[in-house]
Amino acid sequence: MLKEIRFNDTDTRVKKYLVPKKILLTKGFWKGEERLLRYKNRQIGTHEPEITTMISTEEEKSGILLDFGTELHGGISISLFRIRTGEEEVKFRICFGESAGEALSHIGEKNATNDHSMRDFEFTSKSWTVSEYGATGFRFVYLELLTPAKVQLKTVQAMLIYQPYEYIGSFESDDETLNRIYDTAAYTCHLCLQNEIWDGIKRDRLVWIGDLSPELKTVKYVWGDVPQIYNGLALSAHNTVLPTWINGIATYSLWWLINLEEWVFYTGKREYLQEQKDYTVRLIRQILENVDENGDFTASDFIDWPSKGFPSAKAGTRALLILCMRACEKILSVLGEEELKEECKAVRNLAENKKESCGDLKQIAALLLLADIAGEDCIERLQKGGAEGFSTFMSYYILTGMSKCCPEEEILDALKTYYCAMLDLGATTFWEDFDIKWVENACRLDEICDKNQVDIHGDNGKYCYKGFRHSLCHGWSSGPVAFLTEYVLGLHIVGEGCTKIEIKPHLGSLKHVRGGMATPFGKLTVEHRKNADGSISTKINAPNGVEILQ
Repeated sequence: MLKEIRFNDTDTRVKKYLVPKKILLTKGFWKGEERLLRYKNRQIGTHEPEITTMISTEEEKSGILLDFGTELHGGISISLFRIRTGEEEVKFRICFGESAGEALSHIGEKNATNDHSMRDFEFTSKSWTVSEYGATGFRFVYLELLTPAKVQLKTVQAMLIYQPYEYIGSFESDDETLNRIYDTAAYTCHLCLQNEIWDGIKRDRLVWIGDLSPELKTVKYVWGDVPQIYNGLALSAHNTVLPTWINGIATYSLWWLINLEEWVFYTGKREYLQEQKDYTVRLIRQILENVDENGDFTASDFIDWPSKGFPSAKAGTRALLILCMRACEKILSVLGEEELKEECKAVRNLAENKKESCGDLKQIAALLLLADIAGEDCIERLQKGGAEGFSTFMSYYILTGMSKCCPEEEILDALKTYYCAMLDLGATTFWEDFDIKWVENACRLDEICDKNQVDIHGDNGKYCYKGFRHSLCHGWSSGPVAFLTEYVLGLHIVGEGCTKIEIKPHLGSLKHVRGGMATPFGKLTVEHRKNADGSISTKINAPNGVEILQ
């Protein structure tokens, strides 16, 4: 099985304390609440000149809604100076929220939950106490004093817990919207890069191996060879005793092999394949046993939630099987399993021997196009509607599919329309799902909605992510990082271990773009400028060991 060293603790996270940016709401009696917005040492002294007083009575509880300005992973630190009404201890309620509305909700309201992380709970505290609470994803905190008492606070600060990895990859252009999208997508994935790589930091604090695909791409371009990818792949295999499918979803076992091949091809660490040879070979044999005479994978047709239940999801699964077989052929060639490699090739040929319809789903159209089995309707579907029909999980694949059949300007416009709509609604990270139709009459995340507005968080969502259960920081939504790196910067890894990188930029209407990616040899940077005649001038700075192809 897998080497135990892969499961050693790799927790190198650091903690940073942040003060609130705004006070959005106070209830009850408060004095000096604006002092919470100024940074102060959390240590309590015997005398504190800058305190905040809150008083709750039997009739009215005091509470405060704090906005920390950006999505964070972690909790809060509270320095309670004195209880001034004789009580030995007092009880508080704290509610973390990814939106102002969620922070003001109660469990059960608009599907608000404590699933995967405790974000709504009560605690007790005493005088002279500095305590830390919470491990979740949030931007907003509602703190409420439940005990009738007079309490003096020194500080209420957020604790940001994160891996202190250097941002090696980058993207900067003359279009500030694209820059914001890249930075926000990278930050979204960074927050999910904890001991493992999670899907979400509030809900879905799990390793979902299909969802790892866009996350892996973000990680390799921005931070490079980090242990969380190995940990995620190894943990998923270690916890899944065959014939059980990874995460209980058969198509996610296909994704496991696709991700494994991509990561090893990027890092060049073939020894990682050898470590997992036994599991890998047995899993491939199990997949082949679930392919019928027509080339269909019969164990599952799940691609993503927005396509669940649609007839064309089956066609998408055939495309995914083809992508998986391509990866398996490369894996088995390295492992010296030539006979099994030929079986995978035969299955791939069988699956490729049929053109498929995408129905009305762009993510299915994109997969079919990438697998070279797209029917005539697929290109037409990708060329229509711009950002309509996008999926956060599949955005990288949709955009990559569009790059094969749509003008450069239209592709970048669709990307900007979709992701900028979230930014315009106050997003500082990208979401589990988003439909461009949700924008109509919606209030921002940092606003308290009135009765005539749509609560963009609490009133939307489908399937397992209805209402406030919806995650607003989901690593799988970071697809723009990989797309902008590959398509606009034009960086394509064509040699194992990044030994060869091909550069083919697509600037669309951009005049200037620069950026780079992480490689096992160090940072590679490029700068492209569009000339008056439409040609592109390029400057390249590549580390030793990387051969550039143009």
